[in-house]
Amino acid sequence: MSLRDELLDTAIERFAEHGPGTSFDAIAADVGVTKGALYHHFGSKDGLVEEVYKEAIRRHAARVVEASAAGDGRTRLLALVDASARLYGSRTPFYRLLTTLHLEAATSRRHLEDVARRVQRRQRQYMVELVRTGQRDGSIRSDLDAEAVGLTVNAALEGFLVQQLEPQAAQRRWIAKFRHLMENLIA
Repeated sequence: MSLRDELLDTAIERFAEHGPGTSFDAIAADVGVTKGALYHHFGSKDGLVEEVYKEAIRRHAARVVEASAAGDGRTRLLALVDASARLYGSRTPFYRLLTTLHLEAATSRRHLEDVARRVQRRQRQYMVELVRTGQRDGSIRSDLDAEAVGLTVNAALEGFLVQQLEPQAAQRRWIAKFRHLMENLIA
């Protein structure tokens, strides 16, 4: 593992536990380097936060893409819903960090806006393509607007991401209702 990767992993862990305001000194001390190493690899605190955000998104995307990689389009789409909802509802520090950075991209860390937009565009495209795959293989109704279904799934999953403050039982109930709705809609 490169020093940059080690610094990034440590920053993700620190940010997940203590928030993105964690000091360069604390991250550097965890790795046993000076904060100059962080400046060398990331340029600034904003640069580090941006790289943490990109890496957190990449790790989440890898998990849900893997979960939705097998089966027909319908199976893959529902697996994506299940995996995303499970991960978002896990209440782990990692997913609290991801939620924080998503929200901060729209409010206090505007330099993350472009990252968030690119990610959202790719997510929407992936979900729409899963619907189209299901329509081609006959597992999803062909009379549905694939883009509308994909965008609806994306919007619901983003909603589940920010619902982490709600009781887990309520989250599970809402997710189950959404999944049931999707099963009935696309069948």
